[in-house]
Amino acid sequence: MKASTRMFLAAYREKYRIKRDIDETNLEILKVVQDMKGLSHHGVEMSPEQMRSSLPMPKTVSPSTGDERMLWLIERKDELEKKLDWLAYSLQQAEKASILSPEDQSMLHDLYHSRMTAEDVADKYGYHPKSMYRHIYGVLDMLL
Repeated sequence: MKASTRMFLAAYREKYRIKRDIDETNLEILKVVQDMKGLSHHGVEMSPEQMRSSLPMPKTVSPSTGDERMLWLIERKDELEKKLDWLAYSLQQAEKASILSPEDQSMLHDLYHSRMTAEDVADKYGYHPKSMYRHIYGVLDMLL
């Protein structure tokens, strides 16, 4: 079995987890971007009531809100974007199954998502288990 076929099967098995991870990574990137925008505002913004008050107002100064924090956020965003690129590539590999014939797609789904045994799947589609795998790998090698 070729390395590309192994990669396709791994991505196909994990297709639904990959979609969930893409959504979670997108949300993390949005959160990091919001944190970066929050750090770009200098000074404390006070309400009109606070500005009129003669009482001292609290200042929220944290040692982690400086340049180091901004650099960390930029690095974190880069890491998340690289992770997102890899997840998108994996999902793209898994989506190549849509090019296969409907019978082959059903076979793959039964083997890797329905968790049917190879013998049951082979019987369902009229194959011997070894010839079923030979057929699937042959089709995937031509596809990939």
